[in-house]
Amino acid sequence: MKTRILYVAGMLGASLLLSPAVPAQEGAAATAPLSAVERSALTPSREMIEMGSSVAERACADCHGMDGISSEPGQPHLAGQRTVFLYRVLQSYQARERGNDAMTHSIGFLNEDALLAIAAYYASLAPAPVAANAGEDPQTDGGDPFASIRDDMKKCVKCHGEDGNSSGSGMPNLTAQSAEYFVHSMQAYAAGERGHKLMTKLVSGLDEQAIKDMAVFYAVQKPLRKESSSDGDAKAGEVAAEPCAGCHGDDGNASGNDMPTLAGQDARYFVKAMQAYKNGTRQHEKMFEAAENLSEAEMANLAAFYASQEPVRRNVRTPLTTAEWLGRCERCHGIDGNSTDPRFPMLAGQDQDYLKSTLRAYAEETRGSSTMHAMAAPLSQADVSRIAQHYATRAPKAVVYMQLPCEELTEP
Repeated sequence: MKTRILYVAGMLGASLLLSPAVPAQEGAAATAPLSAVERSALTPSREMIEMGSSVAERACADCHGMDGISSEPGQPHLAGQRTVFLYRVLQSYQARERGNDAMTHSIGFLNEDALLAIAAYYASLAPAPVAANAGEDPQTDGGDPFASIRDDMKKCVKCHGEDGNSSGSGMPNLTAQSAEYFVHSMQAYAAGERGHKLMTKLVSGLDEQAIKDMAVFYAVQKPLRKESSSDGDAKAGEVAAEPCAGCHGDDGNASGNDMPTLAGQDARYFVKAMQAYKNGTRQHEKMFEAAENLSEAEMANLAAFYASQEPVRRNVRTPLTTAEWLGRCERCHGIDGNSTDPRFPMLAGQDQDYLKSTLRAYAEETRGSSTMHAMAAPLSQADVSRIAQHYATRAPKAVVYMQLPCEELTEP
């Protein structure tokens, strides 16, 4: 007769047969199928719990408390945490796969039975209540990745449109540009290398992160060709543009991150920019050389050619909303951070500072996990704060494990 183990998460009544399938999460050790020893800890005996309590009092309670609820910010709560996850984390600290001298010192002398008992003990405790200072769940707007710059961008709308595709004559489209080029241009305004009093004033009020976030916002918008009249001859401009193709592309769609796309750009703005390079109010040696011998008619021809071309969106990843990030987290950590797999940690109700520092450690690859590296690396500071705040405000649910007899299975 074979036995299967079902586990039920709190009051949800959800059950799941433990499977040897390995989801893509930590590493081979963290995602390995449950061993017979680990399965036994899902339904621990009283003796195992008492042993775990005794060992935890000596080795763990100073930092994590006997109730598994840490009082110091940045220390993780262990109460109600998933058994196998705790056991494997303790093993990784003992093997110095996770670098923490205090943890290694505290449990370095313990044998496998003691580690398993500690895990079973803390997993058996009631989870920490949601902290009073955890704040509100930041999901009312779905976690807009550009929420932090919406107010700043209101100053840009009048000239450049809601999405960076301007409608006013003489105003440039901001779409179809690389994020790097946008940042460089804004820095040039701030440094006075581009003469424009209003732009210098506006950019000077922005911090570095806001400029970078704006650059991504405009880069991921759909670019539109500016419908603008021009006195130039587009056919003549196409011929004149041949020397420009090396930097700006045959059709004005640049491929280099340090080069602006000219396709679809406002013709009047293009002429103004070329005049600025020619008279030195925009400082760029190569562009000065390109513009110094151009006549007004030749500039107009070039402007007409580039204005007639279709701009192409740059290959820039659109940032996910916080809600979308959370959907990815749920694959391993469960709905609202209440994991239903004992190998993966419960995030619900966890200390907010600890969640932030852990995500940063994965992003910086100071904590090992190829999957978590890939998940955390694209996160902005705002993403990290929102994700941590979301899980810190979710109600944690303990897990009750039950052994159920299975009918005899016929081997194939």
